[in-house]
Amino acid sequence: MAKVAELTGHTSRVLYMAQSPDGCTVASAAGDETLRFWNVFVVPEVAKPSPKAHPEPFAHLNRIR
Repeated sequence: MAKVAELTGHTSRVLYMAQSPDGCTVASAAGDETLRFWNVFVVPEVAKPSPKAHPEPFAHLNRIR
């Protein structure tokens, strides 16, 4: 994980923090009666499977019994 942002903005102490299900956004609630949403983590890129250099011959056919 790499630091993307520093959470500054509340004028009072933070009382609660929660992370979104995708893990990229954090919500914070503070004593100054504000709720803030922070884009903290960059969305991870899903690695695409590399194509095989030499695909198996007849891989597209069903197995013969």
